[in-house]
Amino acid sequence: MSSIRRRVDSQLRRDVRLLGRLLGEVLIEQEGQALFDLEERVRHLSIERRRGPKTGRRAAATQLAALLREMPLEQAEPVLRAFSTYFRLVNLAEQHHRIRRTREHAIGGQGGPQRGSLEAVMQTLRQAGVPAQKVRELLMSMRVTLTLTAHPTQAARRTVLEKTYRLARLLENRDRCHLTPREKTDTQLSMREEITALWQTDELRRERPTVGDEVKNVLWYVEEVLGEQLALMPETLDWAFERVYGEPLGVLATPVRLHSWVGGDMDGNPLVTPEVLADTLRAHRARGLRALMNQVARLGWVLTQSERHAFVSEELKASLAEDAAALPEVMARYGSRTTGEPWRRKLRFIEARLQAALAYVEGRRAGRTEPLPPAAYRSPADLLRDLEILERSLIEAKAKQGGLSKVRRLVSLVQAVGFHLAELEVRTPAEDARSAAASLAGGPAPTEGGARLLAVLQRMREAQAESGEGCCRTLILSMAASAEDVLAAFQCARGAGLWDEARGCATVDVVPLFEQLGALDDGPRILRELFTHPEYRRHLQARGVQEVMVGYSDSGKEVGLLAASAALYRAQSALTQVAHEAGVRLRLFHGRGETVARGGGPAQEAILALPPGSVAGTYKATEQGEALDHKYARPELARRTLELVLGGVLLHSLDAQPRVAREEEASFRATFDELAEIGRRAYRALVWEDPNFVPFFQAATPIEQISALPIGSRPSKRSAGGLESLRAIPWSFAWTQNRAIVPGWYGVGSALEELGSRPGGQELLRRMYRQWPYFHTVIDNVAMVLAKADMAIASRYAALAPESTRPLWERIRAEYTRTRRWVKQVTGETRILEGNQQLRQSIALRNPYVDPMSFLQVELMRRKRAGCENCERPLLLTLSGIAAGMRNTG
Repeated sequence: MSSIRRRVDSQLRRDVRLLGRLLGEVLIEQEGQALFDLEERVRHLSIERRRGPKTGRRAAATQLAALLREMPLEQAEPVLRAFSTYFRLVNLAEQHHRIRRTREHAIGGQGGPQRGSLEAVMQTLRQAGVPAQKVRELLMSMRVTLTLTAHPTQAARRTVLEKTYRLARLLENRDRCHLTPREKTDTQLSMREEITALWQTDELRRERPTVGDEVKNVLWYVEEVLGEQLALMPETLDWAFERVYGEPLGVLATPVRLHSWVGGDMDGNPLVTPEVLADTLRAHRARGLRALMNQVARLGWVLTQSERHAFVSEELKASLAEDAAALPEVMARYGSRTTGEPWRRKLRFIEARLQAALAYVEGRRAGRTEPLPPAAYRSPADLLRDLEILERSLIEAKAKQGGLSKVRRLVSLVQAVGFHLAELEVRTPAEDARSAAASLAGGPAPTEGGARLLAVLQRMREAQAESGEGCCRTLILSMAASAEDVLAAFQCARGAGLWDEARGCATVDVVPLFEQLGALDDGPRILRELFTHPEYRRHLQARGVQEVMVGYSDSGKEVGLLAASAALYRAQSALTQVAHEAGVRLRLFHGRGETVARGGGPAQEAILALPPGSVAGTYKATEQGEALDHKYARPELARRTLELVLGGVLLHSLDAQPRVAREEEASFRATFDELAEIGRRAYRALVWEDPNFVPFFQAATPIEQISALPIGSRPSKRSAGGLESLRAIPWSFAWTQNRAIVPGWYGVGSALEELGSRPGGQELLRRMYRQWPYFHTVIDNVAMVLAKADMAIASRYAALAPESTRPLWERIRAEYTRTRRWVKQVTGETRILEGNQQLRQSIALRNPYVDPMSFLQVELMRRKRAGCENCERPLLLTLSGIAAGMRNTG
């Protein structure tokens, strides 16, 4: 390890020690020495259970269990809160450490640019012989779309997150400034105040958030962090490109776009009504216009050039004359103040046009029906025309270094987020589209879901009339299983007036979501059928793209990790081929979650592992609610996340990564399909065919408490029913809580063992791991889950289940042991995660602090089932605490 790496890691330990010490002081002050001593006793026993001599570990576990079993509820809650708060602080320190490591890497120059950064990617492209012009052409057309979703297994309240963000800023201030002794003392006092306030704040919501609350939450990340990073992205790309290729990239629009499902996802959420969707769209527009007004006002303090000292173009003069005629009241109010300052005057007119558009939106939200004022901007294109006038005039005025970059950043922001901050998407079950289409064709009245869809489409039409097509133009069909599903939605859109006669197409893109094994395998046939439908084909020719979403969640829950992974790879390869043969541009939309069972894992590696040709300059994926905090809460984290995604798309699209030969890949894919079938049979035999599984799952996981946790507006089930109706998020969340994390690995060991035990099988698996990125990524993700799982603790949960389920639990334990053994055989490592020391250390450091919460959760579940009436709140605290400790929970 280099001296810089050692120094940076020691800084992380220093931060954790400081935050832990301050928390200890707060505990003593707020709860007393006795509570602090009790918490310390629990902590030391947990550490001894993990790290003590072998002979003492079992004794420590027994003592810990006994201590927590006898602990009164009035003591259990503050102890739980202490560990949960500690994890919030550790997560904060680790986030800050990621930022510090990136900065130290750049400053220290540790053997080149940081791995995965845009500069490193550009170096790889150049070394692969990709010419500068080819990179430039791709960047001009590349489009990366991140769709933000609610799905909040992130159980923290916004109030709590705000306090941790303030602590983050104090840590940054401590690192980046040479503080005087007084300033150091004041900074530490401020940190102590935030931790005290954090302790005194209720970390549990009193009631479930509304859809409106979730809209505000997700837009916070855009307003406070992501908007600025998108505006800066062209400069970031230009800097990396010029540094490697030695020539400027040129003016570039930001390739990233933000979309959102929050307020538009009707799949199993009855709270997303047509009225909620309409209000969400107007909330997006109002907040977007306000954000742009703030940016324009700030620009006014930059573009202060006087006509005495800078040349004013004729185009700018003519534009100002038009503005003065259209907005005489603005001229009367600000004309004298901006005399001789044409750029500032132009910005005043721009601000007034934005204000007029905002007043119209707010009037509509209040129920008023006045028309849009003539002076108001009608679309982002109108604003961009004015900004481009400013841009050209500054170049003519020799002001490239006098504010041009700030104008271009605003242009990039408008191009990326328009007036809406994030483009809203609508998701609905395919069965609702079928019902609605049948009713339009003279059939029976639509179902409740079908009627809701028709009403939502009407709101989409009204919104497009008010704000332009770009506000909401994607209709996703969950559980799509046929071409008829897509055509039904297409007819509904046309029937609702979402139609452009001039182009001969709908003004929405209908996106089938293939998420179960049968639909994934049948997807290529469905596309072929759609492409031969005359009216739909004309629609596609006008729209220019067919988007298809592939779901990583329900397929994994249905058939297990290996079978889902194989089906997804097959589907993406075949869908790409079908679209290519038909001459239709395909955009694949990856419905990833945060857990491995739902497609989670490192972003750049996941992109590079996708089938050849399936990216082609276009990438779209969901960003789950729980991911937003650790990916986008700070500007540096957001920048790193965006660079990793963009870098992956660049490398994949330009085919600049090592690839296995086509013939070899075909052989590997056939082997993987065989592994998947073995894994599917093992997984299905456990989850869907063993009659003891559902009783075991209900008893050995806190699924009942997860359903009661007020962390999201959407119910945990799509509809009434059993395991089949349970959503993939609470399914994964439950298994992470009990530390078994079964969906992330079950069936993998059986598959690897059966194939690896054949003559030459083990060497084949090792060669696949070395040479095929997709298989390498799957195995690495399984290894990460195995390292996080703890079967000793999971056994304590299993003991809560009926005795009749004991053989089932023994099967799970045996499969876990088998999977660990065979993953090490495939990777060639003697220990799980041997090659990822940083992650292994992070897990090892966290486990002793997660363990007491798990022990307490088991005890509280036992008490609740025995009739304890006051266990609910402490139980919910264990859920949020373990979630904070395990990080990727759903």
